[in-house]
Amino acid sequence: MEGDFYKENIEKIEKRFFSIAEMTGQLIFDGDVQTGKIEWSGPIEEFTGYTQEEFNKIDFVACKELIHPEDRERVWCSLENSLNTGEKFEQKFRFRKKDGNYIYVEDSSVFLKGKNDCVYRGIGLLKNITENKYAQEKLKVSEEHILKYLQNFRGIGFELDNNFNLMLLHGAVEEITGHRNEEFLSGKIKLVQLVYPEDQINFLENRKKLNITPNSLTEQEYRILNRNGNIVWVFESIHVVHDINKANQFYQGFIQDVTEQKIAKEAIDKAEKLRKKEIHHRIKNNLQVISSLLELECENLLSGDLEREKVIEAFRESNNRIISMSIIHEELYNSKDMETINFASYLKELTDDLFKSYKVGSSDIQLLLDVDDIFFEMDNAIPLGIIINELVSNSLKYSFQEGRSGKIQIKLHRDVNDKKKSLVTPNRNFMLIVEDNGIGFPDSIDFRNTSSLGLQLVNTLVDQINGDIELIKDSGTKYNIRFTDSCT
Repeated sequence: MEGDFYKENIEKIEKRFFSIAEMTGQLIFDGDVQTGKIEWSGPIEEFTGYTQEEFNKIDFVACKELIHPEDRERVWCSLENSLNTGEKFEQKFRFRKKDGNYIYVEDSSVFLKGKNDCVYRGIGLLKNITENKYAQEKLKVSEEHILKYLQNFRGIGFELDNNFNLMLLHGAVEEITGHRNEEFLSGKIKLVQLVYPEDQINFLENRKKLNITPNSLTEQEYRILNRNGNIVWVFESIHVVHDINKANQFYQGFIQDVTEQKIAKEAIDKAEKLRKKEIHHRIKNNLQVISSLLELECENLLSGDLEREKVIEAFRESNNRIISMSIIHEELYNSKDMETINFASYLKELTDDLFKSYKVGSSDIQLLLDVDDIFFEMDNAIPLGIIINELVSNSLKYSFQEGRSGKIQIKLHRDVNDKKKSLVTPNRNFMLIVEDNGIGFPDSIDFRNTSSLGLQLVNTLVDQINGDIELIKDSGTKYNIRFTDSCT
């Protein structure tokens, strides 16, 4: 009766044990060392991919083949040692499932000895730790990436406790400060001691903000004096971090050396100021040009009869000249380098405004633009713009009278012969052609010596850009202008 009672209790305990194994997803095994036979319990099919019947056929010898080849020698040597000594067996290894894929498992086994002090039985648990293993590997990779990042960006990573005492320090500490990690971690040197005197008040204020504002982030730039007394500009970012139970808080952050960027920014700012000063100087000069043009127009009007239509025409022409210059300033403002303008884009806008000014419909006169993608500085762009403005205006006013239709064509290309020269030549030669198929230029007028203010301007400005102009009277009016653009 007593034997039956113990047997019944053992069976109950065994059932509970196996039930727990099922719920926790672990395999329980009981192996006979003499026969090599192993009994398995637990979620066998879910764990291994084998059925209960298939897996019960796997003995000690067959188990060896389920271990990954790279882990096999290590695990089997440890197992043989436990079988000889009876010591507890604990190993982690890769286990091959029925489908050929491997999972990470943890094997914990104990061995029982008989009267002759020899191991006769092994009982243990097999646990799937794949997710934990992958998580550890990801964490390791993440840590490696963080350390590599800190080294590559020449920065310092750190952690501070709630009283801003240093707990962790890593990175280019000596490179940036000139002091070793140990000097900071021991408290011999504190960062605030290195902060440039003029920046210390703001530095400490930002520390206070972290204490006052929960979950805050502070970013600031300040100067430090390194060991050699040189000024180093740094960018610092710190945020508040809470532990798991949120009872305590500490601070994590990084410091990055931004001295080179700071110097570069100062150089850019200085260059920008000089550029703006130069642009303002050019604008002043161009306003003086506009003033001179208005004075010339005024003198031109006063030398003859002040007819209403002539006055209106003079104002329109002056307005167009001013617009031709203002468009250049707009193009210059929108350009990437604030030094040159895309002349093709400029010509499109200029001619559109001229056609609107003279109220020319799209069906009356056709405009054809054949212009290379050329960039000019303002010193050449403005005179070229006024030249084209005057020649196109003349075509619109005089070449297509009484509703006559036709076309105006503007071509601007690098000189064919110039393209064959060496690319290192300091000058670029261009050909500008402005032509129409209108009634033609009057034979009685010498375009180089005329009372027309517009043509006077054209001749003067062609000389200004080191060019020469040729008039061809053949089926309309055609101007060929060759000029040189000095590359700077």
